[in-house]
Amino acid sequence: MNAWRSARPVLAVTLLAVTVAGCSKSDGGAGERSLADYHRTSFDPADFVDPATSTNTWLPLRPGMQWVREGTTQIGSRDVPHQVISTMTDVIRTVDGVPAVAMLDQDTDAGEIAEASIDYFALDRTGNVWYMGSYTAQYSNGKFTNNEDAWLGHSGGSEPGIQMPAKPATSMPPWIETLVTADSGTAGQVVQTGAHKCVQFACYDNVLVVREGEIGALDNEYKYYAPDVGQILNSPRPQSQHKDQESLVNLTQLSPAGLTEMSNVVLQLEDRARETNPDLFAGSSTRAR
Repeated sequence: MNAWRSARPVLAVTLLAVTVAGCSKSDGGAGERSLADYHRTSFDPADFVDPATSTNTWLPLRPGMQWVREGTTQIGSRDVPHQVISTMTDVIRTVDGVPAVAMLDQDTDAGEIAEASIDYFALDRTGNVWYMGSYTAQYSNGKFTNNEDAWLGHSGGSEPGIQMPAKPATSMPPWIETLVTADSGTAGQVVQTGAHKCVQFACYDNVLVVREGEIGALDNEYKYYAPDVGQILNSPRPQSQHKDQESLVNLTQLSPAGLTEMSNVVLQLEDRARETNPDLFAGSSTRAR
């Protein structure tokens, strides 16, 4: 069965054999790949469904799920404690005519808030999860300093792509996750399925390993996903800038009150996004369930 059933390729692709261990040209170092090496899918709003139906086992979109991952990041030449709290909220934004649910990431480095970001995910009929946009606010000493990674759908020339295929397999070619300009963006590639992996929170079978990075250098990090759980581990690769290491330490389903609290944080961030990036966010519609 074609894992991309509802996603129609519009570029020719080159199948590349990879393994988790070892380094070779197929590992995707700087300058080794171009856009033509990737599977790129056309976007049709008619293909999409309510994201909260959450039919993708590797990236659940169920509102109220909250993951806590801890590890280290590199600031300058020092490794410092690093924590990411990811929450699937019930804030739904209409992006390019399709419903997209907002996931909130709250990053702390050495005990201080470093970033707060929103990622918007949509779900197609086949179960592919699409990356539809993001907004990241950066902080220093607890105070907002600037924003980055602000994009929303096709606004400003960006192009959404698939964040997680419905049926990932090592036989699949690498694919476009986002296309920011004609030749830059992010991409993913399955490097292993059926792995066994233990993290602090639990041990998991049938783990999926995905390589992520830039289109021209697909070797930033490995992400490990457990079925019906989501991301359990992040491991930096040679192209990683900050060498983030994140391991799952807690997974919970928030109470209605807890979900409301996290969704309100998203709404506050969106207010800031409309101020700092009015061309992208000012006219967009948002609703909470």
